[in-house]
Amino acid sequence: MEPATLVQTNHRVRAAAFGFCFAVVGVYLWQRGGAGPLAWTLLALQFLAYPHLVYWRALRSMRPTRAELDNLFLDAALLGAWCAGLGFPTWITYLFVGATTLNAVVNRGALGVAWSLASTLAGALLWITVRGFEYTPVTSDLVTMLCVAGSLLYAGMVGYVVHSQNRRLAAARDALRASEERYRLIAENAGDLIAMLDHQGHWLYASPSYKRVLDAADLAPGADAFRRVHPDDAERARVGVLRSAATGKPREVALRLVDREGRVRQYKARVQALGNPDESLASQRLLLVSHDVTDLRDSEERVLLAAHAFEGMTEAIVITAADGTIVTVNRAFSELSGFTREDVLGQSERVIRNALQPPEFYDEVYRAVAKDGYWSGTTWARRKNGSVYREWRSLRAVKDAAGTLTHYVIVFSEVGAQRSQGEAAVTGKP
Repeated sequence: MEPATLVQTNHRVRAAAFGFCFAVVGVYLWQRGGAGPLAWTLLALQFLAYPHLVYWRALRSMRPTRAELDNLFLDAALLGAWCAGLGFPTWITYLFVGATTLNAVVNRGALGVAWSLASTLAGALLWITVRGFEYTPVTSDLVTMLCVAGSLLYAGMVGYVVHSQNRRLAAARDALRASEERYRLIAENAGDLIAMLDHQGHWLYASPSYKRVLDAADLAPGADAFRRVHPDDAERARVGVLRSAATGKPREVALRLVDREGRVRQYKARVQALGNPDESLASQRLLLVSHDVTDLRDSEERVLLAAHAFEGMTEAIVITAADGTIVTVNRAFSELSGFTREDVLGQSERVIRNALQPPEFYDEVYRAVAKDGYWSGTTWARRKNGSVYREWRSLRAVKDAAGTLTHYVIVFSEVGAQRSQGEAAVTGKP
C-alpha cells in the first residue's frame, strides 16, 4: 500500500474507533459519577482530537509509513494508561487491548504484537506509578454490551480493510502475471535477440532467438554476455551497460558477434535499465535488445560500391522512372552532353532528345523495348552547346519481381571518341 493510502486508511479507522470508545468511556464515567471537568476534557482530547493530531504528524513526516506504524504503539501506550486510570474494567480493557493488538498484528506481524503489548503495559505502569493502582473490573450491562459490539464491529472493519487490500493485491498480481506472460510470449517469438543482464554484463535471461546464434554454454545464467562479441565492441558494450545502470538512461551500441558457425554478424543493440536509478548498482537489471543489421550493412555496402561504379563508368548513363522522369545521371553524362544534373533531374527524358531524329524514331525505340526488353543502335545527337556528334545508344527496361516496369536505363557514348581511343590503343599514339 502507498504511504499516503496507509495513513489515510488508518486515520479513518482510528477516528471511527476512537469516537466509539469516547461514547463507551463516557457512559462508563457517567454511570460511575464523580468525573470532573478535567476527566471529560482529557477524554475529549484523547478520543476526539488525538486521531487527527497523529494523522497530521504522519502526513508531514519524512517517512509517513514508519510514522503511522509507530502511531500504533503510541495508541497502545495511551489506551494502556486509560485502562489503568479507569481501574482495569474487564470489558473496556478487553476492547482497548484487543483493538491495539489486532492493529499491530495486521500492520507489523508477530513482533508488532509483542511491541504493542509492551507499550500497553508501559502506559499502564506509568499511570500506576503516578496515580496509584485501582481495580474495578465490573461494568454495567450497557457498557458490557457496547464493548462486545464494539469489538465485533472493529474486528469486522479491520477485516474488511484487509480483505479489500488483499483483493487489490490479487488483482495487481493477476495483471502482473498476465503482463509478464504477454512480454515473455513476445520475447520468445521475436526475431530480435532479447536478454536481461546484471550491471556487470552477465546473463540473467536470454530469449530463445539467441539459441539460433550462440551455443547453450555461451548463454548459461551468470556467463559473460559479451564473450562472443568482438573485443573492441565488447568493451564499449560493458561501458554502456554500466552507464545505463548508473544513470537509468538507455544506451545504443554496435556489436559484432561471432555466431556458432564462426560467422561475424552485426547487431544494433539498445541497453535499458529496468530498475530505479536510486537503487544500488548491484541490484540493477538491464534489458538488452539486439537487432541483426548484417544484411542491411551488406546491402548498404553493395549500394555504395554500385554508386562508385556508376560514377566511374566512361559511358553516359541516364536512369528514368517508368513514366520517363529522369531520376539520376552519372558524371560521364554531364561531360558528354553538357547538361548538368540540375538541368535534367526531375525532368522528362524528352528534354535530352534532339531534333536530329524524328519523333517516330523514339516511338519505334520504345516499342522495341516493350517487345524485347531492350534496344541498341547508332544515332546522331546534339550537345547542350549545339555541337553534333554520333553516338552509340542502348535502352533497357527494368522490371520488378512481379514483372511490372519500374525504370529505364539509357547508356550512350560518342562513337568517334571510342574509335579514336581504340586507334590510340593500337598505334600507341595519343
